[in-house]
Amino acid sequence: MEKYYILTFENTHSAINGETVLKENKIKAIVMPTPTFVTKSCGISLRISEEEIEKVKALIAEDKIKIKGSIVKEGNSFREVELINN
Repeated sequence: MEKYYILTFENTHSAINGETVLKENKIKAIVMPTPTFVTKSCGISLRISEEEIEKVKALIAEDKIKIKGSIVKEGNSFREVELINN
């Protein structure tokens, strides 16, 4: 069963900045359309593998990436998840 994370953003600028930061930190991110069930969000999101998510969490905690939300996809299901504790 494939599992991956989707990072959503407020706007395209934030998404592109997030992709740049991930690349600078040698984290593979795939640009993808934001899933249709996510409303009022930027039209592009970043797909992150399960193996890379701890590195991504650290960058979010350090405020190097500003995300709107995060979703995990496991098999055929999607669910929202918190990647940092506020």
